[in-house]
Amino acid sequence: MASWREQLAFAPLDTVERGQEIGRRLGHAIELGILQDGTQLPSESELAARMSVSTLTLRAALAELRHRGLLETRRGKGGGSFVKASTGDITKAQRDALAAYSLEDLRDIREYRAFLAGSAAMSVAGRSRQVPIGRLASMAVMIETAQTPVEMTRADSQFHIELAATSGSVLFARQEMEMHAAVGALVWTSASDRRAAAANEHTMIVDAIRDGNTLRARGLAEDHVRRDVNRLIEVRMSMEYPPPGSPPRIEGIDSAVSAVESFAVSLEGTAAASIRAVEEAVQTDLDRSKNRRLDQLVNVYDVCQNLLAKAVPPLVGTGFIADPSFFGESGLIWCTIPSGPGSARRVEADMEFYGYSTAPWWPAHDTDDNVHATYAYVDAFGANEHLVSFSKRVTRDGRMAGVAAVGVLVSSLQTGFEPFLRTLPSNTCIVDQNETVLATNTASLVGETLSPFHQTERRIPLSVPWTLCLGVNTGESAEDAI
Repeated sequence: MASWREQLAFAPLDTVERGQEIGRRLGHAIELGILQDGTQLPSESELAARMSVSTLTLRAALAELRHRGLLETRRGKGGGSFVKASTGDITKAQRDALAAYSLEDLRDIREYRAFLAGSAAMSVAGRSRQVPIGRLASMAVMIETAQTPVEMTRADSQFHIELAATSGSVLFARQEMEMHAAVGALVWTSASDRRAAAANEHTMIVDAIRDGNTLRARGLAEDHVRRDVNRLIEVRMSMEYPPPGSPPRIEGIDSAVSAVESFAVSLEGTAAASIRAVEEAVQTDLDRSKNRRLDQLVNVYDVCQNLLAKAVPPLVGTGFIADPSFFGESGLIWCTIPSGPGSARRVEADMEFYGYSTAPWWPAHDTDDNVHATYAYVDAFGANEHLVSFSKRVTRDGRMAGVAAVGVLVSSLQTGFEPFLRTLPSNTCIVDQNETVLATNTASLVGETLSPFHQTERRIPLSVPWTLCLGVNTGESAEDAI
């Protein structure tokens, strides 16, 4: 019976780009120590059959791995392809790529990894009497004696992948491998001071598993992962500051607070102006139409595209959503800019599954005709991003015809507010109506919901329904802390 390591590394492929997938999967398995130094791979014919690819496709992928120095070929009796684990710096290319990750990307990685680790730990703790955990316990402390970033990365990754595999799920293990291959090495590039703490946290997780304490095992695993990825978020927040074209440094708390307020006012004004332009286009087209048909709003798309072409970066989409009780049908006229201004395109949504009457931006029955801002939410049927929406009812002859709205990326709010937040005390953040953090100068707060116990020196309401929460002033700004 194949071991979980072989199941993980040699599982059948179901993607189109199989050649690339082979190289990626086996490369990750070697770099993270799943396939250990000196391990002999199965023969080409056997491995091709196990991975459901042709021998030619496999051979090309193995040749690329040899070129990268991750495999070596030995001739003669007992020869074949053998793993050659890298002893150099495998993190350089990944660290160079860190700038491609937004803080929201890293927040999602943090929460997904925490979910994986927490779920695996909880599952193993629930079966602690049925599964062997001696190997897991020995792997927990390996990181304490690791000397190089490569060794630290492997030791940490192997513990978490072993934890996922011990849960009995190869899929868990594969997802852990994917996450560690993407960002695991970055966490340990310059984190030698974390070795002892990480080993202790690993051991505490194993102890909770041994005791069968499922909730404690889950909580410890989640906290451990979040702590590590928050270090990575701190690195990302400190990169290339000040960014090109950023505003000049703002001196003093009062000046920084004023700058935050000004940016919020500007954003709200831009959103309101866009909404009113969309509303005017809808009303104009309704004046020209002979009946209430959504397909007769012919000029609204042009207005939306023109608005987005000159929009400030936080705006990612704008348009009109019809009220079925007015038009007799569901539908929307919406444009988005997935790649920035100049790339505006129409959005086609399946109204059967959208259910927008329960969306955060859909007005309540007693809502007035002013522009309102939602809390942060995941737009699963549109942008597939974390958004804040500004929306306004559009009425016609005393009836609600629909909603004019704009979407604002939460990640862009972080980018817009960040230059002003950097000079404020650490643990400062801007929160929405639900206390969800929209922007902050501290890694551990990125994407979090502010705890009732979070210490703030002042809470300053902004023009939008958001609040600037000043961290307790210790004499050190977030910029100084980096």
